[in-house]
Amino acid sequence: MNTNSNKTLADLKSGEEAIIAGISGDIKLKRRLSALGLVNGVKIVLGQTAPLGDPRTYNILDYTLSLRNEEARLVRLQSS
Repeated sequence: MNTNSNKTLADLKSGEEAIIAGISGDIKLKRRLSALGLVNGVKIVLGQTAPLGDPRTYNILDYTLSLRNEEARLVRLQSS
């Protein structure tokens, strides 16, 4: 698989799945998101979106995670 650094979690459509390729941003945020399971090679699926579009839920590692779009834009995805 090639890494598509232009596609992020914020670009996913409802029910769409992807593989995490990396996280941008400062080291503190990278550590926090990594601790939540957002690490390279992990599959993630967009679940629900709030009525105004933010935040959105993602299914990852058998649990549901809620992220603001600002954070989701920092998580890069691999192309399929």
